[in-house]
Amino acid sequence: MALLLLAITYLAASTLGAPEQVSLNYGSLPSEMVAMWTTVNADSSSTFCEFGTAPDNLDNVVVATRSSYYMASSNYTSPIIFKAVMTGLTAGNKIYYYRVGSPSLGYSNVFSFKSNPGFGASVTPVTFHLLGDVGQTENSISTLEQIVEVESSLTTFSGGIVSMGDLSYANGNQPLWDSFGNMRQFAASQIPMFSITGNHEWFDSKNYDFTAFQQRFDYPLVNGKKELYYSFNVGLAHWVMVSGYCQEMHTVWLKADLAAVDRSVTPWVFVGFHQPYVNSNTAHPMQIEGAPMQQAVEDTLYAAKVDMVFSGHVHAYERSCRVYKYACVGDAPYYVTIGDGGNAEGLATEWVTPQPSWSLVRQASYGHGELTVVNSTHSLWEWHQNQDLYPVVADEFWVIKDVQTTPKARHTREPVFANTERGSRAARYNAMMQTRSAK
Repeated sequence: MALLLLAITYLAASTLGAPEQVSLNYGSLPSEMVAMWTTVNADSSSTFCEFGTAPDNLDNVVVATRSSYYMASSNYTSPIIFKAVMTGLTAGNKIYYYRVGSPSLGYSNVFSFKSNPGFGASVTPVTFHLLGDVGQTENSISTLEQIVEVESSLTTFSGGIVSMGDLSYANGNQPLWDSFGNMRQFAASQIPMFSITGNHEWFDSKNYDFTAFQQRFDYPLVNGKKELYYSFNVGLAHWVMVSGYCQEMHTVWLKADLAAVDRSVTPWVFVGFHQPYVNSNTAHPMQIEGAPMQQAVEDTLYAAKVDMVFSGHVHAYERSCRVYKYACVGDAPYYVTIGDGGNAEGLATEWVTPQPSWSLVRQASYGHGELTVVNSTHSLWEWHQNQDLYPVVADEFWVIKDVQTTPKARHTREPVFANTERGSRAARYNAMMQTRSAK
């Protein structure tokens, strides 16, 4: 029902010809920001992104490029997709304002954003918002609303949103990409987001070429080409985004990218990919679905002394010790599964018993994560569950360089629901999905 309502909202709005699906991403330089948006109607006149340091003084103008794509399998032609690169920005999370559109078709509202914080020792602390398997449900909106709320109250630099894939759950039903773009606009128009592909992006086109994802999302090039993998620097962190659906192509690049990291500039290295291989949930068994990814990257990540690895795919939250070959090892990465962004398929509520020694905290509840790089030796990881609607951090953990911090007790937790109408709906939905998974 949520997907239907979002689709109806999109169709109603799209008849107006005004800009929709407005989103941001960091550019290739700290002085850049990329804006993307769509319109259903377009003419031959130029379309613009106007920006400046005050909402009533948008004195910088960029002409947008335009593109579209056609999916023969569903006889679908996308809206016109516009892209504009704002340049000459001052890094350091300086506030800018912008709007997009044209005189003939109309303009968007004026949005604001924080510029790229930059990278290096002077840019601390920096907080990243992490999520996976977002979808477009009531829970998806709750997750994004909570991220926006956290962003608005940050006392650190903001490093934007990092997504572990499975975005729209269109699965070939292309208009759902449009409803997804409109659903996330309230967050994506003000907070830049990097993402990687998931299996639902892979399912999206008949020949598995990720057409919609590559057309609708902007991210750094690799050797001048747009690939399904890439890396970027923000603050003291080097992020590596790896696709699980082109392993043969990116393993050589991955080793080279990690080998080139200057740890004196970015001492923290984080890796994101969709399907986890450190996973004690019975959904998407690690020995089956995670095995190819483990074979492709685990030794490389361990050898490079990656600090943390984040995944989605499993619709639950789980955090491990430092793991290598399913054993707690002091110089291995921590692994976090955060595929709990709000998808329509429900939560993955069944866990392997007994809880493996490397699994420290696990819970099937919707939410998102906050990763704050405090300095060159300490980072703080927090997981916010949103289904119970209580503004509390459900899991908090300090990541300390060269230290294996393993608690004496391991936890498998049940979600707690607020005594409200929203909480009751969430509890009923969770019970329904548990019943469905048991059949």
